[in-house]
Amino acid sequence: MSEPRKILIRAPNWVGDIVMATANFADARRAFPDAEITILLKPGLEKILEGSPDFDRLIRDRAGNSVTGIWALARELRRECFDLAILFPNSFRAAWVAWLARVPRRAGYRCNLRSLLLTDGLDCEMDGKKRRPVPMPIAYARILEAVGVPRGDLRPRLFVTPECEQRALTLRKILGIAAGERLIGLNPGASFGASKLWPSEHFAAVGDALAERHGYRTIIFVGPGEERIAEAIAAQMRHKPIYDRSNFVPLDLLKPFVRDLRLLVTTDTGPRHYAVAFGVPVVVVMGPTHPDYTSIHLERQEVVRHDVPCGPCHLKVCPIDHKCMAGIGPEEVLARIEQLDRRVGWR
Repeated sequence: MSEPRKILIRAPNWVGDIVMATANFADARRAFPDAEITILLKPGLEKILEGSPDFDRLIRDRAGNSVTGIWALARELRRECFDLAILFPNSFRAAWVAWLARVPRRAGYRCNLRSLLLTDGLDCEMDGKKRRPVPMPIAYARILEAVGVPRGDLRPRLFVTPECEQRALTLRKILGIAAGERLIGLNPGASFGASKLWPSEHFAAVGDALAERHGYRTIIFVGPGEERIAEAIAAQMRHKPIYDRSNFVPLDLLKPFVRDLRLLVTTDTGPRHYAVAFGVPVVVVMGPTHPDYTSIHLERQEVVRHDVPCGPCHLKVCPIDHKCMAGIGPEEVLARIEQLDRRVGWR
């Protein structure tokens, strides 16, 4: 079979999954250096990938779930005459779009009634009737291996453009951050849903304790719509954190901001994987999601979680007592932060 000339990679839909998938994008580029590689992804997420040398173009998937929108997207892709579609999301929609676009080779997992829509289909690893959780970069690597792409080290890769660097410097000045000052980041939000949130008073206690013990200032990162979470934490802290409702840090500027941290304390969300990409020590407070989906490159991570009878549930909103997150206290997280310091010396 001839080597593909035009490759379409349907990127994952969540920030953290996209960051993890950057390792797989790099593998595809190494395997097919002469091919034109296009990334298809949801609008608003393209800033994560700015500066990457691992693809040639981006197409924003604005189709939504309407049949009209999907047909329009498929027609747009059909005009491109792609040879190969690599589908990282497991949705029926992702495979249907590639099939409608008449891409001759379509690689992905056979779940969700997609078998007839794929030419290079793989079976999910199973534990009985349940899908076995594996780290997402490994799951993506299996798809790539099915079309002849060798697996690399699976380390995420993020890049900061000169323009992004300059805008970050400007924002740092606006926020009153001194040149060269290294901060501790608090990332309390979760676009996935309320089930991933850790109590604001716990974040406040951790931020105050780190300021008192080590003298570093903290900065709070949240996304649009999460301002009230940041304000609740700031209101409860004795040591004023860096946070400005009118100047939140967007996804592209988050790269240099996280890169320059001493330490990040976060829920199991996208910025966790930014930290991994830049080698920044990170402590993750994890509740409803299965740890095995992200159990990779843990050398500079501490994952704090409790086994509970109802978890991991992957529900967006906890229907009962939210014990998986509420049961994790600030002292436990602080102890793990000190443990991380002994391992990797984040101070």
